[in-house]
Amino acid sequence: MMPISAPGHCKRSLLGFTLLEIMVVLVIIGIALGFVTPHLMKNDDDVLKDESMRLIALMEYAADTASSRGVWLAWSPTATGYRFLQHDDSKNIWQPIVSDDVLRERQLAEGMQLNASTQQQTTIATNSLLPLSPSGIHAPFQ
Repeated sequence: MMPISAPGHCKRSLLGFTLLEIMVVLVIIGIALGFVTPHLMKNDDDVLKDESMRLIALMEYAADTASSRGVWLAWSPTATGYRFLQHDDSKNIWQPIVSDDVLRERQLAEGMQLNASTQQQTTIATNSLLPLSPSGIHAPFQ
């Protein structure tokens, strides 16, 4: 009697993946993307929170820098963001800080506005200065 099939490997394993296996992989990829995608896109609240935390950290860094270097620094809101300046005693003028990349001029995200005021509710106008003393004593603001 003759054998029905030739001895050796089964041809089924050489044909590739089954439809069920491909569908299971696609479902797993879909679930993974469902968890990852919301974290890739920031909403307006996240952008606002990040920018406010950045400003707090930069103000603390600028105050520490003014104290450690023994120089007057200032924070100034601009029409589209804010910047830090250093007082040049020899010329008696405020100049933008270019030697410290951390204190470079910053632009706010589109549609974002900056409203700063002192504790006495005095608004800090665009291009006005909030000085940071080398003594470490600074005017309170909000």
